[in-house]
Amino acid sequence: MKQNPPERIETPLIRFTVYHRYFRSSGFYRFLVRSLFKLAIIVGLIILLFIGIQQFIVTDLKQLFFTLTDKVPDTIIWLIFTLSESLLGLIPPDLFIVWGMKSTYPLLTVAILSLISYLGGFVSYFIGRAIMYHPRLKSFLNRKYEKLANFLKRWGGFFILIAAMFPVPYSMATMLSGMVNYKIERLALFGIARIVRFFLYAAIIMGVI
Repeated sequence: MKQNPPERIETPLIRFTVYHRYFRSSGFYRFLVRSLFKLAIIVGLIILLFIGIQQFIVTDLKQLFFTLTDKVPDTIIWLIFTLSESLLGLIPPDLFIVWGMKSTYPLLTVAILSLISYLGGFVSYFIGRAIMYHPRLKSFLNRKYEKLANFLKRWGGFFILIAAMFPVPYSMATMLSGMVNYKIERLALFGIARIVRFFLYAAIIMGVI
C-alpha cells in the first residue's frame, strides 16, 4: 500500500511523532542505516588502501599519488570533476578531495570542489526539468532509477539530504528532482549538506593521508 507523507501538524511533539512513524513505516530508517553502512565501508576501504600501500608497497604514498596526478593537467581534472558532478556523478568525489591535497591551499581547493558539486546539482536539476518534455527519455530514466525516484517521492528533502551526505548518486537525485518538479528552493536548502560533506570527508581523508 502506498505511503502518503504526513499532513502538516503544528504541535512540535506531535509532528515529530507523526514523522517518526511515517519514516519507520516507509523504510526511511532502513535506507539511512544502509547508507551509513556503505559510508563506513567506503571510508574504511580508503583508509585501509592508503595505509596498506604505504606500509607494504611504497614509503611515501603522498609522493606516489601526486606523481600520478601531476601527469594530468589541473584544468583537465577540474573539467572532469565538473562534468561528473553535473551529470551522473559516476566518479567518487573523494578522489578529487585527495587530489586537492597537493594544492598550496587545500581547504580553499575543497571549498571550490564543494561549491562546484553544489552548483552541479542545479545543472542536473534543470537537465531533469528539460527531460520532463521528452516522455520516452523520462520514462526510461524513471524505470532505470525507479528506486531512487520512489525514495524522492516518499521523503522529499530528507532524501536530498542523504544523497548529498552519503554514497548515493547526488547528481542523479537532483536530476530526478527536476523531473518531478521538486521545489528548487528546497533543493537549494537541503543541498547545502553537499558542501558540509566535502569538508567532513576531507577531514577524514586528509587525517589519514
